[in-house]
Amino acid sequence: MIFRTAILQKHSVPGAYEENIRTVIVCMSEAKRNNANILLLPECFITGYDLTISNDRALTEEDIRPLCKKAEETGIGLVATALTKGKNNPQNSAFVIGRDGKILMKYSKVHTCDFADERILEPGDSFMVCEFEGIKLGIMICYDREYPESARMLMLRGAEIILVPQ
Repeated sequence: MIFRTAILQKHSVPGAYEENIRTVIVCMSEAKRNNANILLLPECFITGYDLTISNDRALTEEDIRPLCKKAEETGIGLVATALTKGKNNPQNSAFVIGRDGKILMKYSKVHTCDFADERILEPGDSFMVCEFEGIKLGIMICYDREYPESARMLMLRGAEIILVPQ
């Protein structure tokens, strides 16, 4: 199988969730025209990388339903990225959405930058793998890649491809 990944290289508008979602929807159609299997967004694309966000303004799975619907319509998978609700503070997360529109996995960045503004974020607690079109897919977000153990954990969980929003 040939696995084609489309990558969005564009800045989002911080706090403009609906506008950013509309941008993703347009890009999903373009990825479909280019025969991609999945579209990978930059880190925190939907919310913008706005670390002043409160947990109340962070996204939930419900907020990305329009993207799930578009994935089902177009048959394009998506790695949707946003600041999402955590237990106490927002998390830097990526949702893997299948071509059928189902959420296959939500991964929250394990290695937040504790030496920078990102220290306010709640880290995830494990590296995860999901099956996408018969391929074991793992996710790391930006700073996670600085730790070799991140890739090792994904490999031990069976990851064949690791996508890295940054």
